[in-house]
Amino acid sequence: MGNNVVVDSVIGNDKWFNTCIELLSNHSVMFVEVKCSKEELARREQLRGDREIGLASSQYDNVYSFNEYDLEFNTEIMRSSECANEILNFIRSNEEYTAFKKLIKGKSVSK
Repeated sequence: MGNNVVVDSVIGNDKWFNTCIELLSNHSVMFVEVKCSKEELARREQLRGDREIGLASSQYDNVYSFNEYDLEFNTEIMRSSECANEILNFIRSNEEYTAFKKLIKGKSVSK
């Protein structure tokens, strides 16, 4: 239908990764890492007040377990609007999205 879709998900195990492969392998997928330090995650967790304290830190290694991304952002350095602009610039560049294809070939979530 020509609709662009943003999927915000944590792929922390092989079962979910395999499901993503099944659902998305025939589509153009831009794989983006949005990251900050464990310390910053803890600070944000406290500020939000709607998260179990320590959850972000406990999930950190699973969340950042991939070794291929089309784009990578550190949100301690960049504002969300800057990240969005970089994504738009990448889309407009017509550069091929390759990270998801490489991950599919390797079928591994581990660094």
